[in-house]
Amino acid sequence: MGTGRNERCPCGSGKKYKNCCLNKKDMSSMILTKEVYEKDFFPVYNLELCEPKTFIEFEVVLPFHIPMYISKTITMGIEQGYLSFRFDMVTTNESYKYPLGKNLPVFNIHKTKMLMMVAIDLNYKEILKNKEDYYNTYFDILLSELNKLVLSYMVSSKDEDCHYLTKEMLQSTVLVRSTNLETWENELSLFLLHTHIPFEKNPLTNNEFDDFIRLQTVVLWNKNPFVMGEQHVLSAKRYFKQGFYMEAINHAQISVEVLVRTLFEELLKNDGMTDDKVKEILENTSFMAMIKKKMSAYLGGNWDVTQNNTETGQWYKNTYELRNRAIHRGRIPTFEEVDEAIHDAIEFRQYIVRRVKENKKKYPKISEFFI
Repeated sequence: MGTGRNERCPCGSGKKYKNCCLNKKDMSSMILTKEVYEKDFFPVYNLELCEPKTFIEFEVVLPFHIPMYISKTITMGIEQGYLSFRFDMVTTNESYKYPLGKNLPVFNIHKTKMLMMVAIDLNYKEILKNKEDYYNTYFDILLSELNKLVLSYMVSSKDEDCHYLTKEMLQSTVLVRSTNLETWENELSLFLLHTHIPFEKNPLTNNEFDDFIRLQTVVLWNKNPFVMGEQHVLSAKRYFKQGFYMEAINHAQISVEVLVRTLFEELLKNDGMTDDKVKEILENTSFMAMIKKKMSAYLGGNWDVTQNNTETGQWYKNTYELRNRAIHRGRIPTFEEVDEAIHDAIEFRQYIVRRVKENKKKYPKISEFFI
């Protein structure tokens, strides 16, 4: 059940739906015409600093709702021209999650649809010659400034449902339109943000189902203490795919710490120590002490974090230190940094497992956990 014609428009304008968004829902969000430009944009530009020749519009849907009035536009100047952000809204209904047989307005979910625009002093035809690079450059600039707007809104409104944005949090493909501000010719096209497109999973085969059941038994009866830690590697990959870079780097490092601490605990138990003694040692031994001193004593190998050409050194530099910068300084890492951090965390984990297997005669029971 949708919004009635005479009901208050869900956009928040206070108007009736029929007098507000009813007739807008099938219209493109691309708003620029000569009349709109001269009325809404041209007057706020400082033409002594920059007189734009080309206008680019990107249409994106945010994963959350900022309750601005529809058509509210914020414009700011940058060195290359002017950026504008126009707020809109899309609504979906989640009644399908409940056995209701119809859609109820109470389950309407609003998301902000954003028209991100840039007016720049660059020749239109020059941009079209190398539009992929220009689109990437200006989309990144717009997204960076949008994150500042989101942060300002979050802090001022105390809205915990919003968060920082990356390309992976948006739809994989967006509409983009470039307009020549001298001749008013334009080009509408699709712009690929990322390749994480939803796909349908195939049902488990009989063999895959048997493997799942066997592992379920291992988890249920806690037969392998290392299994629980595997979820953090998958969490790191999932967060990375979803664009949550800080969470991804954090879980990449957690996956290493859980493996090392669990392994150290099993090595202490293998020494015949009591549970209380094991607990005491674990509480009094820092994680980096385990890496620099304990692992080499038990397993041999190279655990020197200063040697950048080793799995240990690469993990320390690209995962451990990056995680610390992200956590302690609140710095959001880049796509490339997180990609490298997850890779090096996995490589280091594999190195640790290899060291265990190479010591299987000393620690046969522990080695069996990694078969």
